[in-house]
Amino acid sequence: MHCFFKDSLLKLSFLIGLVSLAICPVLAQSSVLTLEQLGELTPEKIEGYRTQVSDKGRILKIGTLSYSMIERTFVHGKKQVNIMLFDYNNASIMYRQATQKWKTAEGQETDSMLEDAYELGNQPGWMQYDKNQNRSQITLGIQNRFFLVLKGEGISLSDLDNIAKIFDLARFPAQEVAMNDAKHR
Repeated sequence: MHCFFKDSLLKLSFLIGLVSLAICPVLAQSSVLTLEQLGELTPEKIEGYRTQVSDKGRILKIGTLSYSMIERTFVHGKKQVNIMLFDYNNASIMYRQATQKWKTAEGQETDSMLEDAYELGNQPGWMQYDKNQNRSQITLGIQNRFFLVLKGEGISLSDLDNIAKIFDLARFPAQEVAMNDAKHR
């Protein structure tokens, strides 16, 4: 019985800690872009495609971390392009986790798959292409803050690369927090 009480108390303490973390006010930090601002950085049209559904987006807060994201989908027949743009200005640890593998991963090409480092406008990224399924993906880190994911169904990697080039990377604001500050590591 004593063991049961100890486990229950531990679970309750964990739950209280988790709830406290979730409701902590966000103190003195730079803000993430609003969904409208993210939408302005994302193409509203892609030539030859139509918008499938209206934008999806959200702003999430987890303790002192917060980020925003928007998603747009375009279609043309059986071809589909999905764009997801994340602003990790207040969640630099999430940005680093999302882009970390690019530093150490080696590209490879087989009969069915291609994956390799990718760069656009001096911004680092990663590309993947499933040759058998004709699915492509480009992920790009922008300004040490934004994480862009482009997924293509029925679209070659070169076509997806051309879509990536539609983004005006100069319009993306720079990271506002000091990455070398221990509280942001």
